Amino acid sequence: MGHLHGPQHTRPQHAATAADGHHRRHAGRHPGRRGQGEAVACDHTEEVQVRTLLEGIAARHGRLDVLVNNAWGGHDPVEGTPRRPVIWDEPPGQLRNMLLAGAYGDYVTSLLALKHLMGPAGRGVILSTTWHTDEPPGWLPYEVSKAAKNRLVYALGTQLREQGIAVVGLAPGWMHTELMELYHTPEELSGHTETPHYAARVLVALASDPDVLRHTGQVLDVGPLARLYGCTDLDGRQPDWNAQRRAAQGA
Repeated sequence: MGHLHGPQHTRPQHAATAADGHHRRHAGRHPGRRGQGEAVACDHTEEVQVRTLLEGIAARHGRLDVLVNNAWGGHDPVEGTPRRPVIWDEPPGQLRNMLLAGAYGDYVTSLLALKHLMGPAGRGVILSTTWHTDEPPGWLPYEVSKAAKNRLVYALGTQLREQGIAVVGLAPGWMHTELMELYHTPEELSGHTETPHYAARVLVALASDPDVLRHTGQVLDVGPLARLYGCTDLDGRQPDWNAQRRAAQGA
């Protein structure tokens, strides 16, 4: 059996929180779910740490079938800055954080995974969670950072197609996470969001698709892929939040 590695979160080490410790303590085997999880602390903005992680995977497992680039620390606010300030008051550090904990982390992890595992084996799937840079643009640093992630998916997917290694971006809808609960009321979230399990099920379906190369280099919405692969959210629905958002904007 191959090894699936999906980094979940990264941030500068000096900004570690109790929540990070909670996730590390509770990672591992999950009752009622198949498979075995292995928790490894790694800052994906640090090349040495990522190389050590991947060398460890190679030593313990001998292969890496699927890489899920899902690490993200960019929403951590720059200290002393109000959320969503006037556009010219956006702190440069906000974009720096998003690029480091987004596109840069994806870049470093993907290239090292290719160098040490997928490239020599001539097989593998790289999946990246991201966001469409649709019109009209939203939060400035967020839009710029996600555009970088999306271009990375396109460039890698194009250049790796002949090697048979697929690179696909996955754009979830409005996910109901602990972070969202900090900024929205239960009434705002109820009936309008999807759980992280929805995107996770689609990621598994993509990784299991023998014809996944048909999607390489593209950023695709969760909703249409869920219908293609027959995936549902925990409540049995197949929400397509991105399509609803575009329809409401007249796109």
